[in-house]
Amino acid sequence: MIFGSAGFLIGIVLGSFAKALADRSLVGKSFWGRSYCSQCKKTLRWYDLFPILSFVFLQGKCRYCKKKIPLEYPITEVILGILIAYLFAQTFADFKFTVYSFQLTVLLAELVLKTFFIVILAMLCMTDMKKMLIPDRIVKPAILIGAISLLALTIYKIGYLYYYLSQSVLGRLLLPPHSDYFQRHALVIAEPLIYGVLMGLAIGGFFFCLIVLTKGKGMGGGDVKLGAFMGLMLGFPLSLLALILSFITGAVFSVGLIIAGKKHFGQTIPFGPFLVLGSLIALFWGSQIIDWYLKLGS
Repeated sequence: MIFGSAGFLIGIVLGSFAKALADRSLVGKSFWGRSYCSQCKKTLRWYDLFPILSFVFLQGKCRYCKKKIPLEYPITEVILGILIAYLFAQTFADFKFTVYSFQLTVLLAELVLKTFFIVILAMLCMTDMKKMLIPDRIVKPAILIGAISLLALTIYKIGYLYYYLSQSVLGRLLLPPHSDYFQRHALVIAEPLIYGVLMGLAIGGFFFCLIVLTKGKGMGGGDVKLGAFMGLMLGFPLSLLALILSFITGAVFSVGLIIAGKKHFGQTIPFGPFLVLGSLIALFWGSQIIDWYLKLGS
């Protein structure tokens, strides 16, 4: 319960941050600088920026111009709060704490990476829903940061394995040149990074081929980069599951809009939100879904 509550508090703060950056990316504003009212442009004070609470205490209006604050602000904060709360609760559900351990360090690093993944997905979902745009100034740095972080975590894990083996006589016998034990296990440790890079290239390349085949009518360049980011961060097989779920949910939603008369056949809708939805489902419940599917065939 305590971890979920902490995650919710962190999530609503990150939700406010994600909303601000998403909005700024659409209007070409700098990501740096003080927050301001989107309507009167008045710089907001620190006490105007408490997620959810400020909206409630100000009765949904700007303190300075008295115009209504769009509901999407508190909604975004609540949604991110719930997502990060669930992530924290899921992460620490069965973990046994010690003052310091290698496992704790890795768990916290992976938690930060997953939180980063969720926040970026939220920003890209908002921009795609608003303007059918996945901004390069968000997705390109996200891919770079994700790749560097995964590489750093992989190097740390392999370095710890070498250090751990070198602390005993038997362990040193498992190091080169006496044995190939270290190399084999280092390769296993590196698999998430390798699979992430390969899946990022595969999904990005797949979307690029769709653009070429449909002459730009099926997808945009932003979807290529979002697909690459999704593949990098989820790896195999979770990113493949996310891709399948994205196409299924997108197709069902599109058919629903056509039946309801909201869209006509051939009209485009943003695909980014479905990639985000598929990615979140895969992140939280992907392993269980894959296990369930494999049991059906056994």
